[in-house]
Amino acid sequence: MATPVRIAAIAPPAAEQPVGLRARQRVRRVTINGFTSIFAKLIVLATTIISVPLTYHYLGAERYGLWMTVTSLILFLGFADFGVGNGLTAAISAADGRDDHAEAQRQVTCGFLLLTGVCCCLLLAGACAYHFIPWASLYGTRGALACSEAGPVSAILIVCTALSMPVGTVLRVQLGYQQGFVADLWNAAGNLLALGGILLATHLRGGLPALVCAVAGAPLLATTCNCAWQFFRVRPWLRPRLALFDLHSALRLASVGGLFFLQQCFGLIYYVSDNVVISRTLGAREVAQYAVLQRIFSMGLVAQYFMLPLWPAIGEALTRHDYAWARQIARRAILFSLGLGLACGSILLLISRTLMLHWSGIDLGSVDMLRLGFAVWVVLVGYIAAMNALLNQPRTMRRHLVLFGSAAILSLVFKIVAARHGSLAGVVWATDLTFGILYAAPAALLVLRSLTIQETEARPRQSVAVGRYA
Repeated sequence: MATPVRIAAIAPPAAEQPVGLRARQRVRRVTINGFTSIFAKLIVLATTIISVPLTYHYLGAERYGLWMTVTSLILFLGFADFGVGNGLTAAISAADGRDDHAEAQRQVTCGFLLLTGVCCCLLLAGACAYHFIPWASLYGTRGALACSEAGPVSAILIVCTALSMPVGTVLRVQLGYQQGFVADLWNAAGNLLALGGILLATHLRGGLPALVCAVAGAPLLATTCNCAWQFFRVRPWLRPRLALFDLHSALRLASVGGLFFLQQCFGLIYYVSDNVVISRTLGAREVAQYAVLQRIFSMGLVAQYFMLPLWPAIGEALTRHDYAWARQIARRAILFSLGLGLACGSILLLISRTLMLHWSGIDLGSVDMLRLGFAVWVVLVGYIAAMNALLNQPRTMRRHLVLFGSAAILSLVFKIVAARHGSLAGVVWATDLTFGILYAAPAALLVLRSLTIQETEARPRQSVAVGRYA
């Protein structure tokens, strides 16, 4: 096995820095990442404002509904990395907490090679199954044009999703080192490219496959450029090398990834299963109104942009036994996510009628249960993002999975029941009620209790360490 590349020390190791300095650095990184993420999402918002009415009127209700349904289904494939990506982020965060560059090198190589294997398997499975899947009936399409486009659109999205797995290693590395703002800037560039592709495709009167190529291919191109820049210019010592592959590290990464994979599956149920359920029970046309309204309220998911960079920061703090900072940030994260979610949800509830009329030409009238349900959903998604950041840690993740998975499975059952009764509002309220009742309070209690236990257990070790140097 090759010797890991040595890294020259240009600053004092983090372990030798004062605790207060490290805490301020974490807060600064989380803040920078959060605001950069908001900037990137403003780019997404701008592209959404331009592209949604353009593509909705260009494609029509059924083909637009087909697009949203296919996108939701392909998101399931996006989590076919079996949690390796999130496991890599956690491993990089822990290695950073120990200042262990050699371990980071091994984990990046193992993660990249594992994801490359998953990519190849997904492409092979898709190629073998493509001609045997009745794509049109799967999505509930009826029009001749929509039926003819269902298969090619699915193939394009499968290929782009599979290829994004290995090159997406760079995003996990940047997030693990609490530099998610770099990934956000590259993602913003990808979205701008996608918008240009959408405008070009509609101008040339291209079909739905051309639009999907633009939307899925542009972010893949941006991520590939980010990957090359990161591993050949910024951190060449982290570049994946076959000689650094370690079977034990790969198995450990896959084991941790299995837990994240379960959580991702549950997350798909609560976040993206709505369009699939509606399509299968009510048809693709009904998805269009629901999907446009969901996109409108998705603009209010601001809190989660700060919660995602908080996850590796919490992991690094726990690795260094900085429990006081973790406890303080946990309380602030819970209050921040609830307050910001409530503000964003309320604003969107007031302007959703105008936006819906502008985007789709549908006048929803006064406030109804569907829009009210989405306003509550905005608060809920931000809160769940905070809980994920705080509880996706080694000591608490399994217990968190029990809470999260139970609520997700029950919400799916209630979504199906609501859709079969023709209630679009019931689909979103199924998520709101199950997670609000079964998940919200128990998850917060688990956060506070686990931090208290870990801090109590660490005190004797810290006392012994102080005594040795007294």
